[in-house]
Amino acid sequence: MDCGQIGIIKGEADIGTIIGAATGMVLFALFGLLPAFRLGSYLALFILHRATGKPVEATVSARAFILAAALLCIVGGAALSLLIGAWIGSFVLL
Repeated sequence: MDCGQIGIIKGEADIGTIIGAATGMVLFALFGLLPAFRLGSYLALFILHRATGKPVEATVSARAFILAAALLCIVGGAALSLLIGAWIGSFVLL
């Protein structure tokens, strides 16, 4: 392959990757945002309950932990959707 062919193939893969990543983010915003928030909140409550051995009270530290876990779950889900969308887009839209 000469350099011209490599540039064309790389440019097409970049467009497919961008389209796939954008599609993954849109699908996450439509179908994954609320489940990720709920999963993160539930997991935080589960971890706090298992760590203390009693029901979780509505203290500031417990609410901060629940918020941090929910945000972590949302960011992780969005990153996973973006990466999978980009990976699929780079192969399908090549």
